[in-house]
Order: sequence, then structure tokens, then C-alpha cells
Amino acid sequence: MKEVLVETSARHIHLSAEAVEILFGKGYQLTNKKDLSQPGQYACAEKLDVVGPKGKIKASILGPTRPASQVELSLTDARTIG
Repeated sequence: MKEVLVETSARHIHLSAEAVEILFGKGYQLTNKKDLSQPGQYACAEKLDVVGPKGKIKASILGPTRPASQVELSLTDARTIG
């Protein structure tokens, strides 16, 4: 029988290189805090607030940068911040 690793990450952000420069400054490099089970992916030391009409939550950034920025939230988080 083959084992399959299943993981979830309910709250995180993927950033483009352009977004990293806008948020942190030109030439900034995200800091690898912890490697993830997916090869080449890592959790960054940097975090961002995701703000909605009802509030905000802090979310981890996952690296490396991607072609497009994306925020991934659980349905509960989305309802909480509006």
C-alpha cells in the first residue's frame, strides 16, 4: 500500500516579485523560515495583514515568488474579515 501525505494550509499568501518589491523595497529577498513538504516551497519569516471591512488577520507568505500574487483564506477567515 502506498502512503500519500495530505496537508492543509488555510491561510497564506503567494507574492509576485513585483509585489515583494512594492511591499518590502527594491531588491528585497524573502527569508526562508522553514522548508515545506512540497519541494522548493518554503514558509517565509515575513507575514502580512489581510484586511477586510470587518477586521484583519495575519497571514504567512510562502516562497518562492510566483508569476501572480494570490491570497488563500479559509471560509471562516473570509467571513471573519468580511
